[in-house]
Order: sequence, then structure tokens, then C-alpha cells
Amino acid sequence: MSRKLIVFLMMMLAFTAIVSAQDILPRPGSQPNENVNILWPPPVYTVRGEIDLYGTANVPDMTSYFIEFRPLEFPELDGDGIEIVDEDAGESPWFPATLPNTAAVVEGVLGTWNTQTAPDDLYELRLVVNVRGAQPMYFYVNPLRIENEQSEFVPDSLLVNNNQPTPLPTATRPSVVPTLLASPTPLNTIPRVTARLNANVRAGDGLGYEVISTLDEGTTAQVVGISTSGNGWYLIELPEGGRGWIAPSTVIAEGDLRSVPRVNPPASPTPPATATPVPSGNLTGTPPSLSVSPPTCNVAFEVLVNITNSGTASTNSPVSVTIQDVHVASGQVQASVIREVPALSPGQNWVVGGPFTIGTYYNEEHRIEVIIDTGGQVAETNESDNRLTTNYTLARGGC
Repeated sequence: MSRKLIVFLMMMLAFTAIVSAQDILPRPGSQPNENVNILWPPPVYTVRGEIDLYGTANVPDMTSYFIEFRPLEFPELDGDGIEIVDEDAGESPWFPATLPNTAAVVEGVLGTWNTQTAPDDLYELRLVVNVRGAQPMYFYVNPLRIENEQSEFVPDSLLVNNNQPTPLPTATRPSVVPTLLASPTPLNTIPRVTARLNANVRAGDGLGYEVISTLDEGTTAQVVGISTSGNGWYLIELPEGGRGWIAPSTVIAEGDLRSVPRVNPPASPTPPATATPVPSGNLTGTPPSLSVSPPTCNVAFEVLVNITNSGTASTNSPVSVTIQDVHVASGQVQASVIREVPALSPGQNWVVGGPFTIGTYYNEEHRIEVIIDTGGQVAETNESDNRLTTNYTLARGGC
């Protein structure tokens, strides 16, 4: 029997074992929830390149959702075929497939997964839905095979046709079946920002300038300048025409920002008359700390931030805090999470954080940025101390 035939038969046996172990379910121990699920891709499926992940994330008090993945693990068996349980073994880490999103989705695109960031192998997906005041909700799909490097031993019947994906069963088929691209989409290097929320566009680079327009949540605008004052405000081309300034805490920056010119902002507006001081809260904190220093390429680490109300009154309402990893040279955001801080009394602290796994720009400088009160929900005595940063150089490790 030829070597190729032997390898092929072994792969078919492995594939049969995988099919018998297929799994698509919500959080273990709970009933399936039609409001938390992944409809596409289905279990026992081969994917490559960038694919849209379809499903539903729509539950009351949802603060955000994201999708992550990890290599599929198989139990170790003894000579009698009984699983060997290692009580000291920890759970394998999950890696982000999509960035967090706060908008509800019903039978639509949950996000786009670039499978080229992971080696060809078997994996499982997990949808995580964070709910205010409750435990997160989960939904799993496995097994999935990533195959960007096609093997000569794998028969065509096991591969995805990039133009005609394998049909889903009627019960789980999404209303729109995605078509996998034959090649990845070219990188868009145009400097641009996308609004995280309905963000004010002002006549200058500060809150004291007049509001001249609004960039609606999800709307993208081209960046034509960055303020020379060092506060990071962007000068953008407005969709309706004209230009204006927008705060970095309200947008996601993308593209190559290294060539964007630095622009002098307009003269500061006349300050308003001084009012009688009113007791007010003020949110600030200490620079973010890293559980691993320095972080290593494709190795998970934790970012923690201690938020403090240093004002003289309660902040009265919860606020959102954005934590993001930025490649310093290009200004591109590599990953981000959004957390919520409840109303804090004067002097009260609250610790927030999140997991990060960075697999780009190793041996280069990165910056962890923390943006407090991202949506501007709370009036503070000092709005300039809401941005905290820590720089590090990403170690290459095994990348």
C-alpha cells in the first residue's frame, strides 16, 4: 500500500471521529438560547481566509459580545480506552476572533474572522455575551478545520468551495449564506476613523470649541490631520462636506497614520465666565498594569486598571472604559475591550481589565491606552485626566 494512500486513510478515520464529536451548543449546563448563537459556520466545516460569522447576540442588558477560538483538544486515553483525567491541567487559552461589539445582532453578521492568523488545525469557536449584573452567556461550535495551506492528501470533497459553500441543514441555515473569498481583501491603508458612538465634531481640538457636526455611530471619515497640541484629536473630512475636529476617545483609528500631517488647531475660544464651583465627581486612575511584562507575540496576557473618583461628589451613573492595544509606529488599534464602571462615591476605587493576545508587530513598541468615560456620560471637574497609557515592546516568542 502506498504512503499517500495510508496517510489518506488515516485522515479519513480522524475526520469520522470528529464528525461523531461535533458540538454546537450554548453555555454548558443550560438550555439553548435563540438570542445567543452562531448560525454560520456550522460544525464539521472547513474554512480559510477571512469569513463572516453569522448569528444572534441580542439579550436584555447586554453590554458587549465577542467571538474567540482555540485549538480543539482531544482526551488522552489509557490502554483500555478510558479517558485519563489530569486534575492539574488548566484550560487552554482562548484567542480573539473578533473585537468586542456593543450593538445587538439578530441573524446577521457578528464579525469577521481572519483565519490566516492561526495555523491549519482543528478549532472550536465560542460566542461570549456579557450581561450587566450577570454571568456571561456562551455558545460553542466545534469542530472547525482551518485550512489555508491545502494538503495534497485531502480529497476535494472535504474542502470548502470558495464560491459555493457546503449547504447548511434547513434548521440552521442563515438567511444569507456567505461566500468565502478566494483571496484576502487587500489591506486598506487610508487613514480613517470610525465613530464608536454618536460623536460631536467641533471647530477645534477641545471641548471648549463649538460643535459643528456629528459623526454617527459606525460612520467612517478620512483623517486629514492630527493636532500639534499633542492631545491626539483628529481633523477629519465630514461626510456632508467640510472639515472638523473629533476626540480620539470617541473613534477607532485605522489605516496608516504615519504620513498624516500635524495641523495647528484654531485659536482657543473665549472662555466662559467663571461659575461658582459645584461639587462634582472626577474619574481618573493609575497607568494600566500588565500580568506579563513584556507581553509575548500570540501569548495571552491580562491588563488591569484601577479607576478612582478623585472628585468631591459621586459620579451618579455608570461609565464605559475602553482598553486598547495600539501599534505606536502606525497608530493602528490591534485589539480592544470595553468595560463598565459603576457610579463611584468620592475616593472610591474600581478595578477593570481584560484579556489580550497580540500577534502583530513583534519587536516593536505598543501602547496600552485606557480611555475613561468613553461616551462622555459623566460631567467631571477635570476631563483631561481620563486617558491612561503604558508602553511596551512585544517580544517575538514563537512568532
